[in-house]
Amino acid sequence: MRIFRSFNQLLSHNTIDTFILYKRVCEQYNNADIMNLVKDLIPSSVLKLYYTEQDLKPILHWFKYDFMRWMPKLLRCEKCHYEMDVQVVTGNSWRLRATEIYLCDKCGFEQVFPRYGEIRKIAVTRLGRCSEWSLLFGAILSSISIKTRIVHDFLDHCWNESSINDSWLHVDSTLEFPISLNHPHYYEQNWGKKFRYVLAFSHDSLEDVTMIYSEQQDNVLKRRNHKNAVGEFKKIYSKI
Repeated sequence: MRIFRSFNQLLSHNTIDTFILYKRVCEQYNNADIMNLVKDLIPSSVLKLYYTEQDLKPILHWFKYDFMRWMPKLLRCEKCHYEMDVQVVTGNSWRLRATEIYLCDKCGFEQVFPRYGEIRKIAVTRLGRCSEWSLLFGAILSSISIKTRIVHDFLDHCWNESSINDSWLHVDSTLEFPISLNHPHYYEQNWGKKFRYVLAFSHDSLEDVTMIYSEQQDNVLKRRNHKNAVGEFKKIYSKI
């Protein structure tokens, strides 16, 4: 795409693939069959607490501690506990982004971790890192009529934002409550993030939300060297 090549040094060469992934995932949030499937995953006791208290805490707790499992980047063999080598095979579409194949050189034990973009498949595996967690948790919230989008920092993390009382609220299912809810400056303050672009993705729009997550806005602006990058991003996103 010519629009992207004119400033392809701004972000990684995987930017368009990221845009495609998030747009296709957010489109799934509008699919009634997928939403019904995902809603059925939520225990009735958790749903009752949410509906009674109108509080996301029960859903965040269930998702983090009872439903999803975290996939570490460094994996040890289940049999001999040696650190396993990993080979990453690039996928051919947003549906299967990549496959990580872990192999133990000592005993030959192999573990395969597919990186899916399809909500149904993530819901079956219940395994992943921040991307799988945010893709699925966005679907979970969407299934109970909480408008939710995906936020990506283009460093090493992604999370969600949900529309609560007509305002977009930071929600990160990978973090412990209360930090997981409405703590947008956590990453900069505690992880030392040096943001350049933080973008929020819906099925029909892309929004620059960087300044919501940064208290060092002058430094953010200094890191940017393309005046109309966000405008270009929006053009690309609209054509995907």
